[in-house]
Amino acid sequence: MRPSRRAFLSFAALAPLALAACSSEKKGKAEVTPSDAGFPKTISHRFGSTEVKAPPVRIVALGTVEAETLAALGVVPLSRPAADSTAWYRASLRALPRAEDARTYDDSRELTAAVFKELKPDAFIAVGDRLSRAEYQSLSELAPVILAPDSVPAADWAPVTTFIADVVGLGEAAEPLIAEARDEISASVADYPVLKDASALFVSASSASGSDLVLSGPGSAPVSFFEFTGLTVPAGITGLVNGLKPTPSRFPAGTAYLPRTRAGELSADALVVGVPMSDYQVYRANKKLSPEFPSFGAGTVYVVAGDEAVSLQRQSILGARWAARNVIPELAKSAFTSKNPGTGKS
Repeated sequence: MRPSRRAFLSFAALAPLALAACSSEKKGKAEVTPSDAGFPKTISHRFGSTEVKAPPVRIVALGTVEAETLAALGVVPLSRPAADSTAWYRASLRALPRAEDARTYDDSRELTAAVFKELKPDAFIAVGDRLSRAEYQSLSELAPVILAPDSVPAADWAPVTTFIADVVGLGEAAEPLIAEARDEISASVADYPVLKDASALFVSASSASGSDLVLSGPGSAPVSFFEFTGLTVPAGITGLVNGLKPTPSRFPAGTAYLPRTRAGELSADALVVGVPMSDYQVYRANKKLSPEFPSFGAGTVYVVAGDEAVSLQRQSILGARWAARNVIPELAKSAFTSKNPGTGKS
C-alpha cells in the first residue's frame, strides 16, 4: 500500500533520527593483520612514483577521507587533520584498539617534514590534488608519500577504499566492505520510490555579502552519490560548470564558483544548499534562509550544515553509509514536495 502524503512526510521527517540511532559500527573490532603479499609495489602519480617496500603501520592520513577510510579498514591513523572530525569517524575510531594513540595536526598550514618528524611515520597517504609538489617533496624526506594516481577519483569512495586497502596490505578486506556499503545505500534508496527520475544538486552558500556560491558539478562527491542513488543532474549543469571558474585544490573536487546573482539558474527536485553553522542556526530558528541569501530557482531547498554537508562534500565509505541513513530520507522528502506542489516545503 502507498502511504498518504501526510504519512510519507511525517515518516521522512523522522527517518533521519531513527536511522541515526541504528549505527552499524560495532564495539570491540579485532586488530587487523596486513598481508605483505604483492609488496614491494610502486605507485605512479602526478609527482613521479613511490615505492612501498612493505605494508606501512604508522600512517599519517593527509585528509579526512583518508583517515576515515583507514578507520573503516580497522587501522588507527598515526595522525590526521584536526578539522572536520565527523560523527561517523569518531564512532568508528572508538571501536578500534589503541584508538587513543591517534593524533591530529593543523592542516590549514603548509605540511612539511618538520610537522611530523617526532611521530616517525612509516608512510603518508593522500588522494586527490590537495598536496602541493613542495609539500610532497618535503614529506618524502621523512617517509614515503603514497599518493593516489589520477585513475583513482578522490570524489568516489569505492575506488578510494580499494586503493588505500591495497597500499596498506588489506586488499582482501576492501571488497566485502564496499559491497556492504553499496547494499546499505541501495536498501535505503529502495525505501523511497519517489527518488526515481528525481533530480538533485548540491551548492554551498553563505549569507556573507558578495560571496560567491560553490557549485558541485560532474566529478564531485555529491554528484557521484546522487547518481549512485538514481538521482539525476539537471540538464545544462555540465555546460554551466564548464563555463565557471574552478575552485582551488583545497576545495572538494569537481566544484566551481558561481556568482550569487546566478543562483536563480539552479533548479532541482532536491536543491541541497550547504551553509555555515551560524547560518544554519538562523535557518532552524526561522524555518527559512535569511534574506541575505540569494533566491534559488524552482525546486525544494534542503538546507544542510555540519555532518550532513560533509557526508556529501567529502565522501568516505563511512560518510556514504551515514548519508544513506540520514540524507537519503531527506532527499526523498524534498523530491516528494517538488513533485507534489502544495504539500509543504522542507
